[in-house]
Amino acid sequence: MPCKKHILIIILTGLVIMASAQEIALDEKLFEQVEKYGQAEVVFEYPGYDQLNEIGRLIPVAKLEEGMVYCVLSASDINAFLSLNLKFKVIPREPGKAVESAMSVEEAMKWDLYPTYGQYDTIVHKLANDYPFLCRVDTIGESVEGRLILALKISDNVHEDENEPEVFYTANMHGDELQGFVLMLRLAEHLLMNAANGELEQALVDSLEIWINPLSNPDGTYHRGDTITYPTRANANGTDLNRNFPDPLNPSIVPDVENVAMIDFMRSRNFVLSANFHSGYEVLNFPWDRWLSKIPADSVWFYNICRKYADTVHQHSVAAYMDSYNNGVVRGAVWYQIQGGRQDYVTYELQGREVTVELDDTKETPAAQLPLLWDYNYRSFLGYLENAFYGIHGKVVDGNTGEPVGAKIFVVGHDKDSSHVYSDPHTGMFVRMLSPGTWNITVSAPGYDTRAVNGITITESQQEFITVKLTGTSSVTDPPGENKLRIWPVPAANHIFLDAGKFTGSRLSVSIFNQSGMLVHEMKDLFVEDNKLEINISHLSPGYYIISLTDQGGRNYTGRFIR
Repeated sequence: MPCKKHILIIILTGLVIMASAQEIALDEKLFEQVEKYGQAEVVFEYPGYDQLNEIGRLIPVAKLEEGMVYCVLSASDINAFLSLNLKFKVIPREPGKAVESAMSVEEAMKWDLYPTYGQYDTIVHKLANDYPFLCRVDTIGESVEGRLILALKISDNVHEDENEPEVFYTANMHGDELQGFVLMLRLAEHLLMNAANGELEQALVDSLEIWINPLSNPDGTYHRGDTITYPTRANANGTDLNRNFPDPLNPSIVPDVENVAMIDFMRSRNFVLSANFHSGYEVLNFPWDRWLSKIPADSVWFYNICRKYADTVHQHSVAAYMDSYNNGVVRGAVWYQIQGGRQDYVTYELQGREVTVELDDTKETPAAQLPLLWDYNYRSFLGYLENAFYGIHGKVVDGNTGEPVGAKIFVVGHDKDSSHVYSDPHTGMFVRMLSPGTWNITVSAPGYDTRAVNGITITESQQEFITVKLTGTSSVTDPPGENKLRIWPVPAANHIFLDAGKFTGSRLSVSIFNQSGMLVHEMKDLFVEDNKLEINISHLSPGYYIISLTDQGGRNYTGRFIR
């Protein structure tokens, strides 16, 4: 007969075996969910702020709610997640009964059903065809699986690039967060149908260039084909696109194909205001997502425009809608930190202003509830765009010729962490949205004396327009016309191009100097392709630079650019 000690050992051994079996079963369930549905959602207890930040470096955190952390894992995330040795639960994937698909374009455009991919493509082009002077379709790029990423431009002279502020809305960066997709299509139709109503809609269409990208992750939304069945958060490569934008805290991030196209598109425009739409929560989230200790220069302005959006929603919704955190508004990193997010990239790298709008606690909103979400939010969609009318609007020109100048506009005693803006080098126009108050700015550009403009008073919901004339500086002498380089774009992000057709077949050397005259970069033995020379400047700090090009004959050519 075994002694008590032996019995205890047998019991403990059995418990260990059972626990191990349960862990193995849970791991298997995780793999099964991913294989069957393309993703698995897991939940675990909040481990603390710092530890969650470390977890977020390895796997995409979807949300933090009531002491629980939710993550949506693709196949490429599983091993990293299991290496964390967390106690977790797998959330069962419910059949997508709520994702009811329309049978026709006409049915889809009643906006209480989800369109098929074919219907979506037809709707976008139908809007452009029905309103040819107000709407056109542009292609941002293609997804991993070759689906088009489309954008609608809406403006009163849609086929012209006017001197008007450009604004941008994007939805469905996460493919399983569905409602923004339908709401953005409906917003486009609403603007077009009301473009001559004498009210806010007409003012927006007449005075802004509005861009709407209803579906930025088509492979995730249409994971199973032409209809929405078990959509996935990530793209076809398993990449969470809202953790995949370049980030100064994580230089290892390499943007996937959808984000490469999106970045190129946003760089080609000059969006002064934008928003991206999500779900899984109900809150407006403003920068920074990546930094808790850094407060953005425009934190008060960001909070106030988000507050106005949420307060307008509350006037038209049920009592419990969009009341998370500070009654519907939170600074991103206060909620939880992420890296590679789009709103921080746009605000920090592109000098835009972007927020994230979480539209519904339910990611896959039942189709029948889409009209309710529209009624709750459409006034706020319009009101948010209205912010682009206000603040300091202006034009920077050469004081002698009147030609537009690409210049840096810096708010004295206020701007920090890349919050300055630039005027468009082709038009000289700029927009600097600010909270009410009296502000001083400096306007500077290579080859010109810096100009100070003081005492600009901004009042609530008002625009102050200024014209700034810059004069040439005596300390910098422009080279003769035939020795000047034509450089674009100005300002530039990561690359500049030099008009170099006359150097075809010649071996070139290039030197780049900062404003102090210090050599910061040098390249030799360069050759011209397609009549232009591309220079990578991604390693340079933001600022003004002089570039010097020397050909084989020793002739020197110079130019200036802004990064």
